[in-house]
Amino acid sequence: MDLHCKQPKNRNELLLYPHVEQWVSEDNPVRLIDKVVDLFVKENIENMICKGQHDQGCTSYGPGSMLKLLLYGYFNWISGSRRIEKETYRNIEVIWLLGDLKPDHWTICNFRKENKDLIRSAAIEFRRFLMANGYIEGKRIIFDGSKMKAYAKRGMYCEKSLNARITKIEEQLDKYLENSDQTDELEDRLEAESKENEDLKARIKELEEEKAKLGKLKGQLKKLDRNYISPTDPDAPLMKSRDGKMPCYNVQTGVDAKHHMIILAEATAEPVDTGLLIANFQDIKSQLGLEPDSVEADKGYAEVNQIKEIEENSPAKCIVPLQESNSKKQDRSNGIGFVYDQENDQYTCSNNKKLRLFQTNYKHRNQLYNIYKCNDCGGCPIRDKCTKSKTGRSIKVNTLNQWIEGYKQRLSTAENRETIKQRKTIVEHPYGTIKMIMGKFCFLLRKKHKVQIEVDLYSTVYNLKRLIDIENMQDLFKKVEQYNWKVA
Repeated sequence: MDLHCKQPKNRNELLLYPHVEQWVSEDNPVRLIDKVVDLFVKENIENMICKGQHDQGCTSYGPGSMLKLLLYGYFNWISGSRRIEKETYRNIEVIWLLGDLKPDHWTICNFRKENKDLIRSAAIEFRRFLMANGYIEGKRIIFDGSKMKAYAKRGMYCEKSLNARITKIEEQLDKYLENSDQTDELEDRLEAESKENEDLKARIKELEEEKAKLGKLKGQLKKLDRNYISPTDPDAPLMKSRDGKMPCYNVQTGVDAKHHMIILAEATAEPVDTGLLIANFQDIKSQLGLEPDSVEADKGYAEVNQIKEIEENSPAKCIVPLQESNSKKQDRSNGIGFVYDQENDQYTCSNNKKLRLFQTNYKHRNQLYNIYKCNDCGGCPIRDKCTKSKTGRSIKVNTLNQWIEGYKQRLSTAENRETIKQRKTIVEHPYGTIKMIMGKFCFLLRKKHKVQIEVDLYSTVYNLKRLIDIENMQDLFKKVEQYNWKVA
């Protein structure tokens, strides 16, 4: 009995379109990738580098074809060079995009590693195209960072473990060298012992190479001033992420509020976001010539000196909530407060005790503080809650405290409180999309400058996806053709 369902056609009667052009629809995203890369390469042909520079020998694949292939692969969640190579044989869109070229995985891998400047300039120029056509407004920029696992195993060396391993190798080498001397005396006797001697020499060579590598890692660890180093990717520091401690890169992004487009994507080796606010701001200015009206970030970026410098040297206003110290949180929970007396330059505590200026310009974590100390805490009923110091309670007050209070007051307005609430809905979206495209393994390349290549590719394909979602494809083709793709 036949099932009541649709039956496939006879394979002997199936016909394909005679031309590959007919297999790719007019609004297919692959046509946009093709158009953008062709125009970019055409306008910057003098900056393109091909391995095949002579008439003799095999010709190389053009940079335009390889860049198209990489963008297409990352756009479709395919980042491995072997998987991309497989698509050149079976994927109609790739066959159309490359004109039936089939570079092998080594060619794809080497092009990606060796063309950092080309991929970066294409990523930045595409952002400029988005700005020129109003997709990036540039008025409100939100910064955020995310720890993404490096292409390295979790096991990392510290100085102690490096020394222990080097010592163990030296002991093994002494033992093997002693055995080698004994075997040399006997190697003329039996052929088996001669073979054993060769295996021994190979093992000795292997241990000597490992010792040299560990010695190099020890030097790098000292130079980088870190506690841990990865033998697989020394540039990736140990970071605390949602999945535990592991070698990671802190990927910084700047997102435009209008259409959630990425205008900045940088791989850093900084374990925290503190201190990166002004670096991100300057990167946007240098790459795109952009100075936004508003700069937003979470508490992790809250470094007062940098916020103040941005606001004083640019038209931008910062909306970065300041972190409350643990001591202030504890004082607030215990009902302890301090009131400043500007005339006498002193503080009065909740029990009406005076804290007078004890030290000026005390430096702590790149900030300058004035320290106020109370010498009259004896017999205070709340002393046990207030301080454990035998000499009395002291507080640190930032030398920029007057500016800080004005800044806090500005952030407390209803409009700015609502802006702070909206931050996550804008800046977290790109990370969610990019991590979904990446899959379980974030990066495939090692060393920071190579990881930046993948960051540029991921940010570019994210912007492509956003652009296709918000704009008609035919209108996009017109805007792409009208734009001057010449890199300034």
